[in-house]
Amino acid sequence: MLRGEISVSPLLAVGLLPALAGGAAFATTFRWQSLSLAVEARMFTSLADTFADGVLVHASLAMPALGVCGHRGALSLCAVFDAGELRITSEPEVSIHARKPWVSSVGIRAAGDWPFSDRLSLRGFAELHTNHSRPSIWVNNREIWQVPPLSAAVGVGLVLPVDAF
Repeated sequence: MLRGEISVSPLLAVGLLPALAGGAAFATTFRWQSLSLAVEARMFTSLADTFADGVLVHASLAMPALGVCGHRGALSLCAVFDAGELRITSEPEVSIHARKPWVSSVGIRAAGDWPFSDRLSLRGFAELHTNHSRPSIWVNNREIWQVPPLSAAVGVGLVLPVDAF
């Protein structure tokens, strides 16, 4: 039987932005007994601004994600595909820009669910991604940072099942 889920999760990520990133994910999931398909919207922002050559740099990233998961009991293992655009800001008098600002990655997610009731669960997860397009940040025509080949994210969020279809 097919059922739906909606979820919201705070996130922490390393490797997607020049500093540790915090953010949120909002997901809609179509779930069968042992398989699910999730569509997510993710937003990240630098938790600390970066200084490069004495210039303050703030970065953010918005990215849709698609997850295909296999489930066994309360555990799941997923393939995650995502892409998004790196946004950077700094002081107005500084020449700053992202070269090739699009990030795309493929990753694996391990997750566990802890039900509070029939209508609410807590889901914790960890992800490891390989970044296939790797934008860089340039300040005054000099590269100061590039997305590394690997990134990781963790999250803990609430899952609300929607009545069966």
